Amino acid sequence: MKKIYIYALTGLLALSSCDDFLKEEPENFLSAESDVVDEALIEAEIQGAYKSTLWFKNGRQGFIGISGTDEARGKTVEVNYWAEQGAIDRYNTSLNADNWLTKWLWDSSYFGISRANTAINAVRKYTGNTEEWRLSKESEVRFVRAFDYFMLAQYFGGVPLITEETALSATPDYPRVNLTEIYKYIIQDLEFCEQHLITDYRVGRPTVGAAKAMLMKVYMYAPTSTGIRDYAKAKRLFEEIEGLGKYSLQPSYADLFDPDFENGVESVYEFQFEYPDEPNTFQYFCGSRALDQFTVGGGFGIFLPSERYLGLFDDTDERFDASVRTEFYDKNGNRLTSAADPEYIAPHCKKYEDYDRMMDAGVSAKNIYFIRYADLVLLYAECLLAENDLAGAKQQVARVRDRAKASAPITASTATEMLDFIYEERMRELGMEGWRRMDLIRRGADYFADQVDKYNPFAKGNVQPFHAFYPIPTNEINMNNGIGQEDQNEGYK
Repeated sequence: MKKIYIYALTGLLALSSCDDFLKEEPENFLSAESDVVDEALIEAEIQGAYKSTLWFKNGRQGFIGISGTDEARGKTVEVNYWAEQGAIDRYNTSLNADNWLTKWLWDSSYFGISRANTAINAVRKYTGNTEEWRLSKESEVRFVRAFDYFMLAQYFGGVPLITEETALSATPDYPRVNLTEIYKYIIQDLEFCEQHLITDYRVGRPTVGAAKAMLMKVYMYAPTSTGIRDYAKAKRLFEEIEGLGKYSLQPSYADLFDPDFENGVESVYEFQFEYPDEPNTFQYFCGSRALDQFTVGGGFGIFLPSERYLGLFDDTDERFDASVRTEFYDKNGNRLTSAADPEYIAPHCKKYEDYDRMMDAGVSAKNIYFIRYADLVLLYAECLLAENDLAGAKQQVARVRDRAKASAPITASTATEMLDFIYEERMRELGMEGWRRMDLIRRGADYFADQVDKYNPFAKGNVQPFHAFYPIPTNEINMNNGIGQEDQNEGYK
């Protein structure tokens, strides 16, 4: 008998806290389908929904969206040894419906959706608090659901639409839904969040500003073929975000990645990690194998910044030193000038380091950004450019560059040149924060394939426009009667 795969994962999540805002841990976890619904149960369900989002930025899988682009590529030893992991860069036959990393993206997204749907039903059953409270709680989990569907839409295209009203079945029959309808559903959730989320900045919880930022992303990242892409709406949303008066650029770019500045003025939404309940292990996968994992710069790095990325900065741009480690020292303070593998002392990503607070096995409690204000400023520059306001676009980009003390002038004189410059600026500003793959794809599948082929040596000759979407996992095809092999994404059938 088939059982829907996306709900089979629910037993895997332990309800532990993500930060101080998620400290309630009821001794007995009750299903939201139970007749007994109280605030402890609702908070437990919300914890589960929040915790599911951390999986996108933690561990080995966190390099998806970073590596396999023109911004970063896998370390040679990793690409050659781990066929399925290497396929993220190689775009070869190991990038298939059985690839565990792309399957993980699918499973994690639907797990989060399952938790969100359960929490929504729990909130709607509860009558022990005010309507305002219940609407705000529902908004929190609808933000998580919107996040998960956004990830699915970006990585897989049209997917099954599972809502809080979907009847579960032992013989599931949930077909792929048109990508336009998925984005419309995301917009519906986020507009609900806009109306009902409490506006005060709350650490770790989505706010009205975060909902508007996600909506802005939807209107700019949805493929033009969906009819959802709308720069005018994205522009309006940014101006509404500005009107909230909640966000600004952190004065020092380097401070963005200092744990002392977590949840700071530039943070629109960041993933909240906590040791030991939910530690961040991603720094371990960014460090150098030439060093002990507890030594500054050490770890088990699986990807490296690309030559293209490293060559984008001028001499005064502070973002380079804040983002890239170029020197490695052993425990005795001696600089390493050679290693068993030259890539071990090649430039590494520095943004995720937290060696002052590192715990056992190379983990820390350092948060990781999802959306920063600078990201939105650069998207706003694109919106202005779409209205033929070249001067306004330059002014917005200059805000970000001035903070970084970049000295090279913006020489673009046409809309095309300026768009190219903005895309490069997004790489300088947001390098290795997880947006590059999506940025390339939203400019078109052909553009994505061309840039990756040109700048990622492992992908050269292999990457094709159809790789803009990952394959639907075999497990989903086998276990869901609504999806057959004929529904597989182009290029993977």
